[in-house]
Amino acid sequence: MDWHMPWLKPTEHLLSKKTAIILVILLAVVINFQIFCYAYPQTFEPQAPDLARDFSAYYMAAWRLFHNPTAVYSEGVQPGDYQIIGQPQTFRYPPSFLILFAPFLTLSYQNALNAFDIVQFLSILALAFFVYRLIENKPLILASVVAVIVLVNPLLFPLIFSPSGGHGLTDFLHWRIVSLHAQTISPCYYCGYLLANAHVLQNSLLVGALYFGFAKKSWLSALLFTFGSLDPRASLPALPLLLWYNRQAIRKFIAGSAAFLAATNLPFFFYYGVGFAFLQTNIRASVVFDFTLYDWIPLYSIASLAILEIVTAIYNRKIHFKFPLSSKLRNNKMKSPKQVKEKSVET
Repeated sequence: MDWHMPWLKPTEHLLSKKTAIILVILLAVVINFQIFCYAYPQTFEPQAPDLARDFSAYYMAAWRLFHNPTAVYSEGVQPGDYQIIGQPQTFRYPPSFLILFAPFLTLSYQNALNAFDIVQFLSILALAFFVYRLIENKPLILASVVAVIVLVNPLLFPLIFSPSGGHGLTDFLHWRIVSLHAQTISPCYYCGYLLANAHVLQNSLLVGALYFGFAKKSWLSALLFTFGSLDPRASLPALPLLLWYNRQAIRKFIAGSAAFLAATNLPFFFYYGVGFAFLQTNIRASVVFDFTLYDWIPLYSIASLAILEIVTAIYNRKIHFKFPLSSKLRNNKMKSPKQVKEKSVET
């Protein structure tokens, strides 16, 4: 049975197809940049008069790691904390994230926050490259949709369950419907930039891990997966697709991931029990199932790329089984019925 799905059919002119994908990606990056430009000026103020932005959790945890390591995962203000406006957020990520974040301690809190947000947007440029290389040979329409999802996240679903975004953004669902501003087109990225939350960076790291697996560079794939595991709720769902892309060197990827995860996390179990504090404070339902808008950024990216890979594989399998003929059947078709009958009698 023939499928009438023109959006799955490859474009005949490869150059025009790639050009179209590049234009879609560039448009998505421009929209993302517009969202960043809207959110960035607002980061110079605390989230609320008595509450700092999400970034405060990273900065304070890294500060405590060197000045008060037993309080890395403690809530609220602790003795010896760096002084900021508002109460710092509670740190929830694995201790390996502090290795990635430690260089920001060389800056003051506000400068570090702004630098971190800028780094997150710059990671979008790398993300655009990763996405292009992963989708350039996929069906044009589906590839374009996936590119927009990964780079813009224009999805309404999480707002149905958390219309306030979990951060006091009142009436956000209504705002999303009646407004055409860029930040309401992509509420997930907007919240990520507004609160300087690391899920924007995690998205780039995990998709980068997929790309390096696709490019047969398993060690780099394992390294980016390790640092992209700052929120295991996104990194664990990415594992099946990572194993698929690294299937030609799967042992190398698994060994590399195990080695990098051990090297970046195990030492913290012997450093004032920081690793045990992470397990005690974060492995519980109230934390695991507490989703906010920015949490969906890497999840939607991984899900859309996985669906694109599955649909493409199914379509290619259909083409494979529809057209090829066995060599024996092909030879028989070239002969007359009399020749085929005579050959069968001889055998």
